[in-house]
Amino acid sequence: MVGRYLVVFALASEGGLCRVGITASRKVGGAVVRNRARRRVRELFRTRSEEFGGWHGDLVVNVRHSCDGAGWEELTEDFGRCMRRARAAPRSPAS
Repeated sequence: MVGRYLVVFALASEGGLCRVGITASRKVGGAVVRNRARRRVRELFRTRSEEFGGWHGDLVVNVRHSCDGAGWEELTEDFGRCMRRARAAPRSPAS
């Protein structure tokens, strides 16, 4: 699910865990900027975990270069929109 600030990949599974991976390439910026972007996304997952509480699977979030200039409210809205789309149409594991 592609958003303005984030790209979310969701893979449904049978397990009882929801694992999250966050990536930020050098295109996002220097090390300080990339780490700040990852911390912001991690905080979104921590504070808004109820949005995907009953969902089981793996999530990978790629931070886009525009994330650095985004305000908290804009990032929160984009995160919510991406998560709703990811929950609605997750990919199933390959057979």
